[in-house]
Amino acid sequence: MPACPWISPVQSTPRPDNSAQLHTQWRYGSWTACSVSCGKGKQARYVTCINAQGAVADESYCAHLPRPPEFSTCFSPCGQWHAREWSTCSVTCGVGRATRQVVCSNYHHPVDQSFCDNDDKPATEQECTAGPCPSVYNRQRIYEQPYGYPQDPGHHPGHSSWNVPSADNQWRTGPWGACSSTCEGGFQRRVVVCQDGDGRSNSYCDERIKPAESKSCDSGPCPLWNYGVWGECTQPCGGGRRTRLVVCQRPNGETLIDYNCDMLDKPLDMEQCNLQPCPGSASWHRQPWKPCSVSCGRGIKQREIACVYQNQTKLEEAHCSHLQRPRTQKACRARICPTWKTSRWRECSVTCGFGVQNRDVYCRLKGAERVREDLCDAGTRPLFLQPCQTAECTHYTWVAGEWDKCNVSCGDGTRSRKVWCAGPEMTPAQNDYCEPSSRPPSVQSCTEAACQYVWVTGEWSQCSVTCGIGYQQRYVSCSMIPSSSGQGLYAQTPIAAEKCLEPSPPGTRPCVLRECSNTAYWKVGPWSKCSQTCGAGLMERRVECMTLKGQPSKVCRHSERPASQAACQDRQCQLFTSCREVQMRQGVRMNGEYYLKVKSRILQIYCAEMQTDFPKEYVTLRSGQTDNYSEVYGYRLLNPFECPNNGSRLQDCSCRNDYSAAGYTLFHKVRLDLSSLRIMITDLQFSQTLLGRPVPFATAGDCYSAAKCPQVAKHNNTLLPQQCCIGAQDNKSCCRLFVFLLLVAIDIIC
Repeated sequence: MPACPWISPVQSTPRPDNSAQLHTQWRYGSWTACSVSCGKGKQARYVTCINAQGAVADESYCAHLPRPPEFSTCFSPCGQWHAREWSTCSVTCGVGRATRQVVCSNYHHPVDQSFCDNDDKPATEQECTAGPCPSVYNRQRIYEQPYGYPQDPGHHPGHSSWNVPSADNQWRTGPWGACSSTCEGGFQRRVVVCQDGDGRSNSYCDERIKPAESKSCDSGPCPLWNYGVWGECTQPCGGGRRTRLVVCQRPNGETLIDYNCDMLDKPLDMEQCNLQPCPGSASWHRQPWKPCSVSCGRGIKQREIACVYQNQTKLEEAHCSHLQRPRTQKACRARICPTWKTSRWRECSVTCGFGVQNRDVYCRLKGAERVREDLCDAGTRPLFLQPCQTAECTHYTWVAGEWDKCNVSCGDGTRSRKVWCAGPEMTPAQNDYCEPSSRPPSVQSCTEAACQYVWVTGEWSQCSVTCGIGYQQRYVSCSMIPSSSGQGLYAQTPIAAEKCLEPSPPGTRPCVLRECSNTAYWKVGPWSKCSQTCGAGLMERRVECMTLKGQPSKVCRHSERPASQAACQDRQCQLFTSCREVQMRQGVRMNGEYYLKVKSRILQIYCAEMQTDFPKEYVTLRSGQTDNYSEVYGYRLLNPFECPNNGSRLQDCSCRNDYSAAGYTLFHKVRLDLSSLRIMITDLQFSQTLLGRPVPFATAGDCYSAAKCPQVAKHNNTLLPQQCCIGAQDNKSCCRLFVFLLLVAIDIIC
């Protein structure tokens, strides 16, 4: 066939994370027809790796699953078994054996038995039953019995088994069977039995005159293969074919079908010719990439290449030297390998001298919790126990340095000094060597000259009314002036009012605007406290439209409405980036809401499991349970192709509710991965399953109807179209789950 047109390679899908990798699987097609029309052959099928979306993925993603076979053997019998008539029973009374001849033939011509299926071969021997054998004793006269016979055989315990030769016992023969070979000699068999005068089988015949049970036979000469001369080659270059006539014949020239001759000795009736390459006909043939050399981590993929003609005949690589050689290996990456993780070494078992210390060693997969230890390389497992040597058991004492200056220029403050543990000759040592209870203080309070305090005021706010008599507010706080220079106010948290000796300036004052021409005006209340104790926050006040008599009204001008919200900031916050950092830096062990700095934003995060060494971050869902739920609907129509009630899901329909994956789960908080800013949808710690099995966050499933009717489900105030499943009556393959991973910046954090 002509060369295939060049097709652009399919864009590879991005490597999924660990959780998505679990959804890959092998897909395989139907077996092809057997490679031979009869006898033993091969059949094949395609095998490929698909991801959770049903798209073709790199085979390394399925390396953790057993690969289905691509090839299989097949057998189709070339001949048929033909059984001939059963022979007469080998006995005339009692139980005997009957035989028959079974041959393998093709179109009534005997062929080798390998062309027939041995599993279907009929039986060649079976039991047969004649009439019951009577117990006969031919009493002879005493003088006719041979020497040594008992005088009274009737009383002898073995009298029924005597073999008494008689002229009535004769050998009888059956017909000769077919010749065992169709040509060049063989043998025939027949049945030979001993019978008495009544036709009953016995063993009293003379073995010396027993007729022959087999004899040789000759069916004439065997046919042989005969062949003619080779024809012309089909191609002048690049590999062609030539043929010749090969037939099975008897010596007299009679032509027979091929199975009458030995198929293994059949001469070739076709061969290749003119194998020299045509100019420009050689090219590189690339085999598919083999699986990655490793099951996890970084590895190498390899493939085989060959220099071939256009008809795919293999050549020496020198014929393709003018072409660029394709690469035969490339780097690949399988799933992430689990690695050994260790905790810090614990304290030495002794305070002085030699001891031991231990630590925790466990196998951990990145982004997940601990996994089984057999998944990590046992040869690289770190030590969990090691010897330790503290200092010799000598006397250690605490040494304190000079006090630093007070940390304030006026008023009450603190000062510090350096305290360390020293050994013999005042040699510095680790603090663990000294007794903690006797350690001198390193911080103490101090008092400088009295500070001077003054009142600081801010700008007056706008008038509380748009007309008539109202009031204004301003910020008033007591602040400290440094005693050294007396210039410049400290920008810090306001101080208690009793520090300022002078009376406090007014924080409010009346204001008079133009007379109110309308019958209503805007009335404002006082500002609330800042919403945040540190950092940027928000303060609010009440704004109402009132009549001159103090009644609510709606005739105020909206263009003159005073602001009801304003920004505020008391002081800068000390921010942390994770719940673990809050726990370590501030010593907090209580679950609750904390402000964390995440990706240059300050977010309110709920810290859980703060009593453990691995606290977790969650986002509290502010809206109610009607918006934060996941559901897999379990009802299915008995007739999946109808569309009742315009596609609405009703439980009083003609349905069955037997889908095992159905469930309904409410969420109050969702787990957040701070590194990737993704919701961990399978964390159900702050959820409640009201029906069926737990359903992951942001997951919906519906197989109510297979008809093309409208089906929608409300989730997070968004209408999500549900897929219709063809063949919805199937328990196993109907329902498909549609998972929507939500970024933190969407709908939750904002």
